[in-house]
Amino acid sequence: MGKMSNEEIHKELINKLHVEHAFWSSDNAEICHISDETLIANVLLHLDIDDVLLLFKLYPRRKIQQVWKDKMLAQEPMYHGLNRLYSFMFFNIKHPDRFIRDYKNKRYKSVICKV
Repeated sequence: MGKMSNEEIHKELINKLHVEHAFWSSDNAEICHISDETLIANVLLHLDIDDVLLLFKLYPRRKIQQVWKDKMLAQEPMYHGLNRLYSFMFFNIKHPDRFIRDYKNKRYKSVICKV
């Protein structure tokens, strides 16, 4: 694959998500106007590593990591395998299991404190 513009990368990722039926409940007009957070979350959940790497050409690592925490870590243990992979591979977290456990405990405590 040659050098792609940000717009081409964006379209490519949306097309791949469409093929994977990630947007089964949306019509095509809605898909064209999805938020950055929705695009990032769906690529992390539904596409492969090469596509995730394309996200880093579109968005800063900090933004991708925040979406990962909000959308995937928040649903632990459902995505535990992916969370371990992403934490180690993309976010330079040396002890993924400890990080995930601590994040989950911190989130749980914040929910309990609000009740």
